[in-house]
Amino acid sequence: MSYKLGIDLGGTKILIALEKEGGGIISSGKFPTGATRGVDSVLDNLASRTSEVLSHAGVSRHELVGLGICVAGFYDIRTRTIVSSPNLPGWEQFPLEQELKKRFKVPVLVENDANAAAYGEYLYGAGRGKKNMVNITLGTGIGGGIITEGHIYRGGGGFAGEVGHINVLPGGPLCGCGRRGCLESVSSGLAIAREGRLLLESGGGDLLRKITGEKGQLTAGHVFEAARNGDAGAARIIREAARFLGLALSFVVNILNPEVITMSGGMAQAGEQLFVPVRHYLKEAAIPPSGDMVSVVPAVLGEEAGVRGVLSLLEQYLKKL
Repeated sequence: MSYKLGIDLGGTKILIALEKEGGGIISSGKFPTGATRGVDSVLDNLASRTSEVLSHAGVSRHELVGLGICVAGFYDIRTRTIVSSPNLPGWEQFPLEQELKKRFKVPVLVENDANAAAYGEYLYGAGRGKKNMVNITLGTGIGGGIITEGHIYRGGGGFAGEVGHINVLPGGPLCGCGRRGCLESVSSGLAIAREGRLLLESGGGDLLRKITGEKGQLTAGHVFEAARNGDAGAARIIREAARFLGLALSFVVNILNPEVITMSGGMAQAGEQLFVPVRHYLKEAAIPPSGDMVSVVPAVLGEEAGVRGVLSLLEQYLKKL
């Protein structure tokens, strides 16, 4: 029996899944990344945690035939290096594929995490049966993965799908990428929490203030909760975030004409409170033929989307060797 490892390496967590020959995840685990401790520490942690998952399944490293890993950040498919990652400090120009081959002695496939998640949703989730789709991840930041005619669209260097950095408000808030007015700077979880704090500082948001006081540090989830329960200021924040998200998605729809847009991540858990206004603003801004045919739905795989996507990509890669 042979086995494959699928790993989702993020800024805060590492998700590891072990798949047996013929399909089926038999062991998995989620562990803290420890990103602030640097590259070597993260890789040592990754190796140690992988051994735990293998041991739990009674599998030795000699039975591994390949490793697929999806990583948060800009991964250059031409040079096989991580150009940069906002959530993994110190990984600039890091040859991840080469380093993992040295450590694990098996073929390694590296993919961007948003691409892997989109592919997972395409094969096993809310995109099943569609050939053209886009998956949007809504959380601390905003990412995107594009599927065209059943294949990941990566662009010339592997950087396609950066929906979070569509400029929707020129001169707007500063984004983590260094520019102003990106979608991520006005519609992400961090952006909503920032606007919530500004609302409280201005003396508004009485219900939001009460919720935050009861539950601790203000988060986007608190703003959604306050809006849901009638706080006018919080509702305005959610409406504006949805408006910019719908606008950005209209650009995506006008250019790519997808059949479906799936949305995943922590913010997507708000459900119809977010989806209804996003659909409204998207259709308001998109050209009618494309806007009328696209559906916007919740993703269904949750945090497993990335590892399931990268394991399928790894299987295809191994067949070509």
